[in-house]
Amino acid sequence: MAELNLDTVTDTARDAFYITVGAGVIAFQKLQVQRVELTKTLSAQLDDAKGTANDSLATAKAQLDSASDLVEDRVKVLEERLSNLEGRLEALLNQLEGKLPEQAKDLVKQARDLVARAA
Repeated sequence: MAELNLDTVTDTARDAFYITVGAGVIAFQKLQVQRVELTKTLSAQLDDAKGTANDSLATAKAQLDSASDLVEDRVKVLEERLSNLEGRLEALLNQLEGKLPEQAKDLVKQARDLVARAA
């Protein structure tokens, strides 16, 4: 069996230390590469999510605008119908008022004035 001397032990310990340091450096570099790849992947996924969110927001805004336009159109139609109805009611009240006795005409006129002021 070969003799162990201090130089052999020192050389072996130094080699083991260098191997350990080298393995640690390689492991650290691999972790850095994985970190960079993970960062790229997450950034890409985040950009995709932002794009999807912006698309969804644009779609929701377009649908809201469409619904708002529809409601606005319906309100205009309703206002027109109410205006027509009001005109017809005024004409009917005028006809009715023309057929009433003088005392009743005065009461109806007062009532109509009160309603007009309240509106």
